[in-house]
Amino acid sequence: MTASQIPSFIGAPVQRREDPALITGKATYVDDVSPSGTLHVAIVRSPFAHAAITEIDTSEAQGMPGVRLILRPEDVTDVRMPPTPNPARNVPRRYPLVQGRALMPGDPVVAVVADTPAQARDAAEMVFVDYEPLDPVGDVLQALAAAPIHEGQESNVAYDRSKGDRDAFDAVEGDIRLSGVVEHPRVVPAPMEGRAVVAEWKEGGVLVHLTSQAPHLMQQQLAADFGLPEAAVRVITPFVGGGFGAKFDLAEEEYLTIVAAHRTGRPVKWTETRREHMATIGHGRAQRHEWEAVADRDGRIKALWLDILIDLGCRHRYLSFMEITPRMGTGNYDIPVYGWRMRGVWTNRAPRGIYRGAGRPEATLTIESVVDAVARATGLDPAEVRRRNFIQPDQFPYHSSGGKAGGGYVYDTGEYEKTLDKLLEVADYQGLVAEKERARAEGRLMGIGLAAYVEVCGFEDWGTARVQVHTDGSVTVFVETLDQGQGHRTAFAQLVAGVLGIAIERVRVEQGDTASAPSGWGTSGSRSVAQGGSASHAAAEKVAEKARRIAGHMLEASPDDVVLADGKATVAGTDVSVTWEDIVSRALSGRDLPEDVEPGLTEEVQLRSGGMNFPYGMHLAVVEIDPDTGSVRLDRMWAVDDAGVIVNPMLAEGQRHGGLAQGIGQAMFEQVVYDDDGNLVSASLMDYLVPTATSLPSFRLAGTVTPTPTNPLGAKGIGEAGAIGSTPAVLNAVRDALGDADIQIPVTPEKIWRALRRQ
Repeated sequence: MTASQIPSFIGAPVQRREDPALITGKATYVDDVSPSGTLHVAIVRSPFAHAAITEIDTSEAQGMPGVRLILRPEDVTDVRMPPTPNPARNVPRRYPLVQGRALMPGDPVVAVVADTPAQARDAAEMVFVDYEPLDPVGDVLQALAAAPIHEGQESNVAYDRSKGDRDAFDAVEGDIRLSGVVEHPRVVPAPMEGRAVVAEWKEGGVLVHLTSQAPHLMQQQLAADFGLPEAAVRVITPFVGGGFGAKFDLAEEEYLTIVAAHRTGRPVKWTETRREHMATIGHGRAQRHEWEAVADRDGRIKALWLDILIDLGCRHRYLSFMEITPRMGTGNYDIPVYGWRMRGVWTNRAPRGIYRGAGRPEATLTIESVVDAVARATGLDPAEVRRRNFIQPDQFPYHSSGGKAGGGYVYDTGEYEKTLDKLLEVADYQGLVAEKERARAEGRLMGIGLAAYVEVCGFEDWGTARVQVHTDGSVTVFVETLDQGQGHRTAFAQLVAGVLGIAIERVRVEQGDTASAPSGWGTSGSRSVAQGGSASHAAAEKVAEKARRIAGHMLEASPDDVVLADGKATVAGTDVSVTWEDIVSRALSGRDLPEDVEPGLTEEVQLRSGGMNFPYGMHLAVVEIDPDTGSVRLDRMWAVDDAGVIVNPMLAEGQRHGGLAQGIGQAMFEQVVYDDDGNLVSASLMDYLVPTATSLPSFRLAGTVTPTPTNPLGAKGIGEAGAIGSTPAVLNAVRDALGDADIQIPVTPEKIWRALRRQ
């Protein structure tokens, strides 16, 4: 697809249609759902990171006002939970409540169900548990040698995978051999809305209101685990206040709520508190990378080897997402020899979950640290080193990460130098370099950081949508993706309205109810527009094709000459037309239709993509450091992103702003901290710092457009871009200012102050 072939309705900055409900407080979230007779769950949690449970006494709690049910560990031993135990990967069975041993601070021990949230909390405080503390395993390096935290296992290594030829790497000759470590600390997704669930058993099945990114996947999982047909499980997800990957799975609390609803015969609700979220949600990142690289004096990187340790926490959620990091390990660069070893390790920490970018930020932070290390070793400008190693346009489609031997992906399209040139132009890079030299002459610590990124998007080949036209001509689009703030209700309506030639106000987007929405994979990995949007577009095209045939019949014209626009169908080159409502009336009545045209104007499409898509970009950060306090001021931030064809630039900018804020937060502020005894120190937003508007500069955004051939829109993902490229740009800027390549994120004032004192 070329730019001249892009349909004219794409690219308009249409205002978000979902905002009025959100701004006025009329939007419904799961916690707003309270069927008559709803009971509430409170969880008794372990205060220890690692402890044997010797006794549980619930007698006092049982007699507390309003208490209807208490679930003890022995009450849920028959409940199935994902993942399936896998001895080959040291993956034990998972239970809704601890079985004999607490494995992390906040581990659920007992669930109390009562008439009100306050009564449930009061009764939970009267549950007495005897713990025998055990030595916690925290650091991943320590975990390799420590006694297994899971009984019956030989070690804390859950899996050990490798690809590539280590001997081939060792044999590579080059002028420079470098090595280093990149730490990827744990971070918390921290959406505005925490998790929540309301479960109600009725009519032989279960109705679950759930904060989720993938209602149909949750329906499938619950049906399998509770022994029900999928038709007997209905999942409804209303408005969601952010997800960032944290709402793509089912955790212990959802299962406990459903079990409690079944045993009480009443609706039961659980709503996560912020402290519960900080302690038990799937934390992001949690990796340690040791890297080795071989390069020549001209800056060409000839070989790369990664040794990756992943802190899985105390139990598993996802195995399939782990290898994204090594598979994206070479980033935007054509590195001839590449290999890796990756080990997942159990620790007495919260489980590692999906977090915005899921593997791509980790890969990018490491490879961009490597590229800057090569620039320092060769004395070349960091921009020039990137240019000399970029994959070239004529190499696409490109098998990344050392080809099949490195387990890479097939990149679709890219013009990386074009994006670099655009960044250097809009940021006046040479001017910044001159400014930095003047600052250093004045004794000021100014630094410039560059980062290139490429990411993989569009997981799961199929996108599904249904377009239904109603008798008054209005349209409902049912989609399998799930909006958590991205603006699907606007973008998908925009796509459909443009194809049908009607006002966007006449199109409504429905999502999140497994009883009405078509089945699909939901929202993750920036797949929504590429898969869900393309399917919506394709379904609208089928409706439009049928409408043109009906209009052509009504106007005695060829359907090929009929144009749908401005709420009517017009014969091209004339003023002869019929209204959209006339076409709809004829279609739905079934009277006087063309041959072989069935009544109705509803079409559902399962659209298979031509593969995953690979957006990319360049980010640049400028920082200045106070040498007396170590504080960092992020002075300026540029982002040049290429996500192919942009459906709605206003929504895309919002996604980029949010991603930049999270990536900068990871670079400068955010880190989950446990003490030596395994206690969670960063247990609230008083201790775990997230960036605010005052923490950030005004972002300066630009872009290039390289459409993908993998979907009819030519669109690539944009939801994770900012969170991928910004973190290494900020880190590289701080390293540049300090002249210290070993400092790790988050670049806190204390770390910088200590680094300055070492110099």
